[in-house]
Amino acid sequence: MRLNSIVILLLVASSAACTAPLSTASTQAASSDTPALPNEKEATDAIIKMLDMGDMQTEITTKLGTCIPAMDAKHAGQIACTIAVRIGAGTSETQADFYRNGTTWEAQPSTSQEKLPFPDPAL
Repeated sequence: MRLNSIVILLLVASSAACTAPLSTASTQAASSDTPALPNEKEATDAIIKMLDMGDMQTEITTKLGTCIPAMDAKHAGQIACTIAVRIGAGTSETQADFYRNGTTWEAQPSTSQEKLPFPDPAL
């Protein structure tokens, strides 16, 4: 039942983001100020930790879509990204903020939903 609850939570977050107005801002800078991004494994590890799903670690993967500097960032280098979270056979699109905590990446719910595209064509 735990997996069903998590999938429902992700779908609710995705549905809420769907009602946010789309921004005309660039999705990601193509210059030297492009923010550092976690790789797929680092993003997956951060999402697993955020969702407290360590017992399902082998069944979860995360793909990054569009990433922008996070609005109201609380951490240096914090970025907001659309993500596709795959749990088993199901995939859900949502958003998360990522930031470095020492040598590891951390994830938290995004505060930049109105600036990120949904659905994201990059996913």
